[in-house]
Amino acid sequence: MRFAIAGGGVAGLAAGLTVARAGHSAVVVERDHVTAQDGPEDAFDVVRKGIPHFQQPHTFLPRGRKVLRELAPDVIAALLDAGAEEQDVAAKLSGPRQPGDEDLVYLWVRRPMIEWALRRAAVAEPGVRLIAGRQVTCLVPGARGLHLDDGQEIAADVVVDALGRYRCPPGWPRAAAKPSECGAIYYCRYFALAPGAEHLTGPWLLNPRGDLGYMGFNTFRGDNRTFAVILLVPTADHDLRVLRDNDTWMAAAGTITPLDVMTSPDHARPITDVLPMGGLANIDRAAGPGVPGLIPVGDALCHTDPAFAYGLSFALVHAQALGRVSATHTTPADLTEAYLAEVGPEARERHRFALETDAARNEAWSGTPVDPSRRDGCYPLFAFGTALATAPHDDHVLRRTIGRVGLLDRVSVFDTDSDLHDRIERIWAGLTHPAPPGPPREQLLRAVTGDRVRP
Repeated sequence: MRFAIAGGGVAGLAAGLTVARAGHSAVVVERDHVTAQDGPEDAFDVVRKGIPHFQQPHTFLPRGRKVLRELAPDVIAALLDAGAEEQDVAAKLSGPRQPGDEDLVYLWVRRPMIEWALRRAAVAEPGVRLIAGRQVTCLVPGARGLHLDDGQEIAADVVVDALGRYRCPPGWPRAAAKPSECGAIYYCRYFALAPGAEHLTGPWLLNPRGDLGYMGFNTFRGDNRTFAVILLVPTADHDLRVLRDNDTWMAAAGTITPLDVMTSPDHARPITDVLPMGGLANIDRAAGPGVPGLIPVGDALCHTDPAFAYGLSFALVHAQALGRVSATHTTPADLTEAYLAEVGPEARERHRFALETDAARNEAWSGTPVDPSRRDGCYPLFAFGTALATAPHDDHVLRRTIGRVGLLDRVSVFDTDSDLHDRIERIWAGLTHPAPPGPPREQLLRAVTGDRVRP
C-alpha cells in the first residue's frame, strides 16, 4: 500500500519508518525545512515552527523504549551512541529480578535528538520519501492522498494524520472533541551538569519531584549530562507567571529542595532560557468510526497533559499498531476500523486518567482539602503521587507503579489490585512526612520579587 503522511515529527517519522519496514511505501510531508543532519549536535539548530514544544522536555517511558527496541533497534542504538541515557528503575528493587523487569527502563533524550535519529533512519529507508518545506492544504477527496501548497498532489491508498495537537488545514476531517484545560502552565529550563557533578540520587523513585501545595515541580534527565527542571503553576495564579523571567525562575528554584542544589553553579549551568508552555488541554479524538483511509497517530488521535509524558510513547505505539494492521487489512476502510479498534480503548483510558489526575491536582492547589493517603480518599493522587512515594519501599508497589505511569500496564492492573492498595496505605502510614519542599506561596513570591502580593 501507499501511505501519505501529513507531518514529519516523531509520530509521522515513526509511522513512515514502520510501514516501510512492513513492506509498504510512504511519503512524509513536513512543513518545516528539515534535513537528515550529519550529526546529532546539528539537531539543536533546527527551527521547528510547527512544533512549539520542540525544545520542551520529552522522554521515552518504559513502554516507548520497549516499542522502539522492537520497531527500530537501529534508532535506539543511534540515540545511545549520541549520548542518550537509560535509567533502569529495576535497580531499586530489593529482591531478585523477575521476568518483565527488563522493561522497567526509561530512555532519557531531548526531542531534537529524537527527531534527528528517526529522520536519519527514515530517509535511509528505501520505502520512505521525505518532502520538507511544504504545507498540506487539504485531502484528496476520499482520503486518497494529499494536496500541497505548491500544487503537488501525493496520491495514496491511506493518509496518516500526524499533524499533532496544534494545527491542521481548514476542513480537515478530525473527530469532534471537547478540550479540557490541564489547569497548569509549565516553566522549564535545561541545565548541563558541571564537570565532576552527577545526577542527584535520593529517596525518590525516578528523579526529584515535589508539590508545595499551590504549585509543583518535576525534573527530567536528558542526553549528554543534561537535565530539565519544570515549575508547574496553576493557570489561574497570575502572580506566579513572574516565573517566566530567568532571574526570577532561578530565585524561585533556590528556595525549593532539592532544586536549590540542582540549579546551583557548582552543580550545573543553565543552557536555555526559561521555556514557558501554556494553553494545554486534554483532547480525545479516539471515539467514533473515523474517516475511512485517514489514520490519526500521536497527538492527532489523543493528547494529554505533558506532565504524564505520554506523547512520544503513544506515537510509537500507534506507529506499531499501524504497521501491524497493515499486514492483514488491505482496504482503507478495514484498516482504519482495525487500527482504531486496537489503539482507541487505551487512548480513551489514558485520557480519563489525565482528566481525573489533573482535576485532583487542581483541586488541591486551589486550597480544597484532599486526602491522598488512602484509596477511599483522593484516589487519583493516591494512585499517582502516593504510589510513587511508597514504591521504593516495596517491590510489588514499584513494579505496579512503573507499570501504570510507564504505560506498560493497562490502568486496571493497578486499580483492581487490593493487596497493592493495602501495601501503599501501610507504607505511607509508616513514613516520616517532612514539610513541603519549598516556602508558602506568599513567602516564595516575596523572595523572588520583593513586592507585596495578594494572598
